[in-house]
Amino acid sequence: MNIKVMYHSSTGNTEKLAKAIADTVNAKAEPIGSSAATISKPIDLLFIGDGTYFGKMHKKTVAYLSQLSPATVKNVAVFSTYGGQDKVGADISNLLQKRGLTVVGKPFTCKGKAWGLINRKHPSKLDLENARAYAKDVAAALGQ
Repeated sequence: MNIKVMYHSSTGNTEKLAKAIADTVNAKAEPIGSSAATISKPIDLLFIGDGTYFGKMHKKTVAYLSQLSPATVKNVAVFSTYGGQDKVGADISNLLQKRGLTVVGKPFTCKGKAWGLINRKHPSKLDLENARAYAKDVAAALGQ
């Protein structure tokens, strides 16, 4: 199975999840905007993640999602971090589905360290273990 893990992370929270997921599925976590972000040949599964920035996904993520096509991406799994509002995972899933992409399961979300003391211990070891379990479950559901 051809798997790719892409993410945007301004604070490092979502990057931690991306690396845990990538390690679990034997892929490399690549930031959106890198040369590896381009999908030139069809892939079976794309894990895509972003954080919550003032209640929304980052504009880089929106731009990246707008270029994805069902012709090159067979399945997508979504993950996200949040400081206060846990909605970006659902927003990403909805945008992907509107573009005709197949979203596998519900998004994996967890708290991420925000300003000051808010969620300062997240993503925690348990959050990362849960992200790994999520990746295993998604891959298993697709026959990996």
